[in-house]
Parts: sequence; structure tokens; C-alpha cells
Amino acid sequence: MKTDLSHAVQRFQETFLSFEIDSIKTQAQKLLDAGITIQGFLSACMPCMEEIGRKFEAGEYYLPQLVVAGEMFKTASREIRSVLTEENSGRPLDQIVLGTPAGDIHDLGKDIFAVLAEASGFKIHNLGVDVKPETFVKKLKETGASVLGLSSLLTTTFESICNIVDLLSEEGLRKQTFVIIGGGVTEKSLIEKLFVDAQTRDAYEGINLIRNYIRTGKKEPVV
Repeated sequence: MKTDLSHAVQRFQETFLSFEIDSIKTQAQKLLDAGITIQGFLSACMPCMEEIGRKFEAGEYYLPQLVVAGEMFKTASREIRSVLTEENSGRPLDQIVLGTPAGDIHDLGKDIFAVLAEASGFKIHNLGVDVKPETFVKKLKETGASVLGLSSLLTTTFESICNIVDLLSEEGLRKQTFVIIGGGVTEKSLIEKLFVDAQTRDAYEGINLIRNYIRTGKKEPVV
């Protein structure tokens, strides 16, 4: 008998918010058994991420809780790779180099975007957190990726983002690289200030912006 999806989602969220890291894999499998889609999985994770982020900002949670939450998300997302394979069996639309720039070690939002992007047909090169400008540029050269996604939850990354853009220009990669930023401290006004092409705090909007660039070759206009 198929597991009730709403019950499976509720139990998954309870496990996540209780930081029951040893049980998260089992609960993720129950989501699959109940017929969860990739969008449904991300929708189940988002309230958990938001709650943990809110408590971190309020000083109720600290870095260890964020680290555990990140590991739980990675564990759960690995369990739904079978769904990703089924939904994305064709040729990848394009490649995206993704990471959190130097000065920030947060990766929850970045990893959520990575899962959605893979489900949408992109090949993701996730470089992790606190990544140096040179590392981003090296990976873009190695892969030939045309999209660079930068996640920022701390303003300390802004200088790094400017350095990344400068290095792309120096290496002759800027014109053919779509640079999109996202994360809690980002806003539209930073497109012009940081010399990037697009900004969003919403993973779904980010996918649409990237698709539009790939389809038209036109970058998001500076505002």
C-alpha cells in the first residue's frame, strides 16, 4: 500500500527540524515511496530551511545546527537521485558552475538551487563554500560552462564577487558568461553595483532567468 504523501512530508519535516540526521535517509525514501516529485521535495524542504535560518538569525541556533541541516539536505537529496534520473534523461541544457564566494560558508540555499537545476536538465559543478575567484574561473575554463551562479548570505562576499567579475574580464570570459547571484543579502540593486547579470532569491526564478539567457543569448538588463 502506497504511503500517504502528506503524512510522509509531515514526518520528513519533523525529522529535519529535530536534526535527526540518522533518520533523514529513511524519511527521504518514504517520500519517494509516496510518489514525491522533485518540486514536491524542495517544497517540503523550504519551510525547514526557513525555520532554521530564522532561528539562526535570532541567535537561537548556531553554526553547528546549520552544518547539520546542510548535511541532512545533502543526504535527503541524494536519495532522490533516482527521480532526477527519470525526469532528466535527455541531454543537459547547459552547464552551471555554482558556489558560495570567499567570505561565506553557507550552502543550504545553494544546494537547493543545485538540486532544482539538475532536475531541470542542467549539469551542475558545485564548488562548495568559501570559494576563491581563481577557482571559479578555472572551473569555467575546464567545463566550458556559460553560467556562473554565486550564492551569498553575507555581505562579506560582495568584494569577492567583484573580484570574480574582474578576473573573468581579465581572462576574456566575461562576455560569454552569465553571472547570476542569489541569497538572503542580495537584491536587484546589486546587479549594477557588483557588475553581474542577474539576481534572485528564488530558485525557480533563477532557473527561468538562466533558461532565458540560454534561449536568447541576452543577459538580464542592468537596472
